[in-house]
Amino acid sequence: METNIQTYTLPRETFNLLVNALGGQQQAEGFAKSMESFLVAIDNKTTAGIVEKKEMLKIEVRDELRKELVTREIFDEALKNLRNEMRERFNVVDEKFKGLDEKFKVVDEKFKSINFKLNLFLAIALIALTFANPTFVELVKKVF
Repeated sequence: METNIQTYTLPRETFNLLVNALGGQQQAEGFAKSMESFLVAIDNKTTAGIVEKKEMLKIEVRDELRKELVTREIFDEALKNLRNEMRERFNVVDEKFKGLDEKFKVVDEKFKSINFKLNLFLAIALIALTFANPTFVELVKKVF
């Protein structure tokens, strides 16, 4: 604890009043020195009290802040938990997308099959209509 030693001196007018009141310079000097010592003691005691109160307030404020504010450890733990939870959710969403990809592959294969069947049907229909056309049949007879 740091103490700031301060010296006090009585103003000249006050000292002169003491000389007159006490009937001599020696008595006035003794009284003035004791008053100055008294003021220094009061100042030191007050300063010590202020320093002590300041330390107590710092401790109280720190304790209150610890109760009210999030510490670094708590924040890091919460952040870690949040990251893990988000990672799990993304994994669930990723699995759902993989399932959708599989379903789209099945649908795509069905469309390919339907497309092939439709092309085959159109080819057979064109051939059938072509050969069923009497004009085309007459043309083929003439060419061959």
